[in-house]
Amino acid sequence: MITALVILLVFLVIVIGLPFLNAHAPIVLTIIGGYLIICYFCIPLITRTWRYLFPPTHLPQYVVSRDGWPSDPINIAVVAQDEEHLRTAMQRAGWTEADPITIKSVLREGVAILFRRHYPSAPFSPLYLFGRPHDIGFQMQTGPHPSPRHRHHVRFWHLQTAPSDHLQYNGFWHRTFHTLLRRDKQIWIGAATHDIAPIAFRMQSLQITHKIDADTEKERDFVIASLQHANVVRRQRRIKAGDPLSFRGQTFGVKITVDGAIEVIEVS
Repeated sequence: MITALVILLVFLVIVIGLPFLNAHAPIVLTIIGGYLIICYFCIPLITRTWRYLFPPTHLPQYVVSRDGWPSDPINIAVVAQDEEHLRTAMQRAGWTEADPITIKSVLREGVAILFRRHYPSAPFSPLYLFGRPHDIGFQMQTGPHPSPRHRHHVRFWHLQTAPSDHLQYNGFWHRTFHTLLRRDKQIWIGAATHDIAPIAFRMQSLQITHKIDADTEKERDFVIASLQHANVVRRQRRIKAGDPLSFRGQTFGVKITVDGAIEVIEVS
C-alpha cells in the first residue's frame, strides 16, 4: 500500500508539480525541487502516517530512524553518575559533543561536507529509542582533512528509572540491566557506528545520508579503547542482550551483523 501511494504521489509530482516548477525555474532547480518534494515530504508523510496507524514491532537490539526503519545496532552502554560525568569521560577520551540540529548547524555541516572543512561538533541526524531521539552524541572526525565526511560517532539514550512498557522496549532494557539499576547511577545505552562515506541514499526514501561501516562491533571496540586509553574505565563487563542478528542498515549495500552482546563500561 505504501508503494502504491508513493507511486501515485510521484506521478502527481511529475505530471503537476514539475511542469509548474519548470515554468518558473531552471531545469536544474526543477529536478532538485521534485526530488526534495518526493523524498523529503511525500514518502516520509505516507510512512509516518502508516506507522502511526499501525505501530511497528521490531527487535529491541537496534534503534530506528524517524520513520521507524531499522538503523544502528545497540552495542555499548556506559554507567555514569549523571550526564555531566558521561560528558567528561568522553571528552577526556578525545570525543567532541555534537551540536543540536538547527538550520545554522545543518547548513554549516553541509558546507563542511562539501568542502572538507573542519567542524568537530557537527550535528547528527536523530535516531530513536524509547520513542525519543538520542539524548547526547559524541564524534571523532578522521582523515587527512578531518571533517563530517568521515567520523567515528556514538549516540546515547538515558535509560529512565521507571520500567514502564508504554515507552518502547523500556521494560526489555530494564530487565537486561536489572543488576546495574540497583545502584545509584545512570545507564546510558549507546549505538556506535563509523561514517565511511559522505554520501549514500536511504533505501526506503532515497534521502541523502552517510554510509556507515557494516562492522559496528569494530566501532564499539574503538569507543572502548579510547576510554581505556584515557584511563577513565573503572570496570568492563559484557551482557548478552540477544542472539546474533543480521539486518539491512539504512543505506544500499550495508548489511549489519551483530553478536547480540552489549559491552558495559563503568567510568571512573
